[in-house]
Order: sequence, then C-alpha cells, then structure tokens
Amino acid sequence: MDILSGFIINGETMTILFSMLMGLIAGIVIAAGYVIANQGKKYSKNFVITVLLLPVIMAIIIPFIATDLKKTLSLAGVFALVRFRSIPGDSKDILYTFFAAAVGLVIGLGSYFIGFVLVVFVSILFVLVTKFWKVEDKQILKITIPEDMNYKDVFDDLFTAYLVKWGVKNVKTSNMGTLFTISYWVQPKKDCDTKKFIDELRTRNGNLNIILENPDDQLIPVL
Repeated sequence: MDILSGFIINGETMTILFSMLMGLIAGIVIAAGYVIANQGKKYSKNFVITVLLLPVIMAIIIPFIATDLKKTLSLAGVFALVRFRSIPGDSKDILYTFFAAAVGLVIGLGSYFIGFVLVVFVSILFVLVTKFWKVEDKQILKITIPEDMNYKDVFDDLFTAYLVKWGVKNVKTSNMGTLFTISYWVQPKKDCDTKKFIDELRTRNGNLNIILENPDDQLIPVL
C-alpha cells in the first residue's frame, strides 16, 4: 500500500503536473526566441534542446525542495558534481541558460503570471537586441615568430587584404626567449578566406604556430 500511495493523484501532484506543463510551454517559447534571434547564423541544436527542457526540469524540482532544507542541500550537492568545460562560443548563451533556469524556478514556485511575463519580455528583448544591435565580429589572432623577426610591419599588407581592422593586444616570449607570440584583435572582412589568409601568414612566420579564435568561451555543463 505504501508503494501504491506514491501513484495517487492528489492536489499537490496536480499542481506539479500543471507546473510541468507551464514549464514546457515556457521552454518552447524560449527556444523559439533563441532560434529566431539566430536565424542565418550557426547555433547549437543541443543548446536549443537545453533551454527548451530546462524550465520543465526546474519547475518539477522546485516544489519538492522549496520547503525542505535537507532536500535543498542535497540538490546543491548534486549540482556540485557537475563540472564545466570551455568551448568556443558566445557568452550571451550563458545568460540565456540562466534565463531559462530562472523561468523554471519562478514557475516551479507557482508564480505563473510573473514567469510568462519574464518569458515574453526577455525573449522579445533578446530577439530585438540580437537582430538590430550590430556588434563588430572581432577575433583574436595569435602569431608565433622567430625572435629576430621585426613584427611591426611584416604582416600589414596581408592584414590590409583580409581584415577590416586590427591592433596588437599583447606580445610575449616563449621557448626561453627564442620565439615571440603576438596577439592581435582582428575583424575579418565578410568575404575573408580564412584558410588562404592563414596559409599566407605561415609563409611569413616560418610555418610556426598561428591561432585564430573567438574571444568568448561558453561554459557547458558535463556530468
């Protein structure tokens, strides 16, 4: 009988199931907003699935731990087991993850109206800012050169051909001072052939290391 009692649908269970449904609807809206904001751009489908299901999960968990300190501490211990790794990506995705989690938290606490106001307001704002606030597509270019090479003007003709803007970020030595690594802030042209650009840089720096990367790293949870 004790086992079967866990399958009885009472008022509390109905509330949790309703919160789960509201969390799913909110997640669909949040995920749709992200897809609309990133139309024509590359984005991770796994991330879309994450922000779609995160409000559902939070809406289910919160009612069970909201009034029990021991359960809250147990959940904190579970999240402490989650580790993070960094991959190239966009830092605004981290904010969007917290947004989805916050919506699930609010819905899980039973504040459905506030939760959906938050969903609509932030989703619309996110789409508008992403679509109409144009940000320079800056990247970090790291070029390793021998210590006897004067790096000041050696790459300027290539930078002019492939980049809109550039500037030295920092210079550091490596390999006991026999090599220099110059880091540049660069903004590639829209039609920039990255492979050809790097190949031409390699002919100048003696085929030493060249790294072109995005300045943002996003944190992805890995169990």
